Amino acid sequence: MKKILLALLMLPITAMAQENLPDTIEAGWKGEAVCVVLFEDDKIRTGTCTYPPGVGQDRHTHGPYFTYVVSGGTLEVTSPRGTFQSTSITGNSGKSNGVDWHELVNVGETTIIFLFVEQKY
Repeated sequence: MKKILLALLMLPITAMAQENLPDTIEAGWKGEAVCVVLFEDDKIRTGTCTYPPGVGQDRHTHGPYFTYVVSGGTLEVTSPRGTFQSTSITGNSGKSNGVDWHELVNVGETTIIFLFVEQKY
């Protein structure tokens, strides 16, 4: 019971911390931009994110999105689920209901490029 109460007390702190995280575009890599907006209106934003080997994206959050892998490779991803490697294959696509937060780094030898369409929230 004490653990449940402690978890409930932590929720407002976690939510506040997530609100202060940068979004997909604001979050670069060590102060340098990695994503570019190609189109934006009041409902969606679309763009590309490019990660050469050794480059990633600092911790950030975003709403629901669709992504297409322009150029694939291997990322190390850290999220609330832990740290794991994820291989993106050129030509694959997928969708997400959004991300509370994650951060990533290209641990492979190829430049990774994603095209994304993100719902505004």
